[in-house]
Amino acid sequence: MSGYKEIVKAIKAVRAQIRWKPNSAMHHLQKRKSRGHLPANATLKDYENIILKVLQNKSAKVYHYWYNRMPYVTVVSAIENKHWLVMFSYDGILESCFVLERPERYLDKPGFERIGFLGEVYNEL
Repeated sequence: MSGYKEIVKAIKAVRAQIRWKPNSAMHHLQKRKSRGHLPANATLKDYENIILKVLQNKSAKVYHYWYNRMPYVTVVSAIENKHWLVMFSYDGILESCFVLERPERYLDKPGFERIGFLGEVYNEL
């Protein structure tokens, strides 16, 4: 499938260095704490470690998502009994990472196209 190379390149970029939009990392961390997705004492490093765990899980589900004509890579995986969604642009800039309460329902929304499992995406290169 075309697009795998771009998706894998984006995943590798985020794995190598987590880069947030300017001034958004702490905002996202606080939001996750306020929603109970992370404990009150969680650090940005704790949050980013979850992101890395999602992006290293071969059974994570990979989606292509379009929003305002902008493509995003979305990867979803169960980590510590929660379904985490990690979304980032094709240039490796993190958009968001949060817990999905109802993953199937959320990912059934228009704009999400299932690509496959992370292990499959890597193996297709």
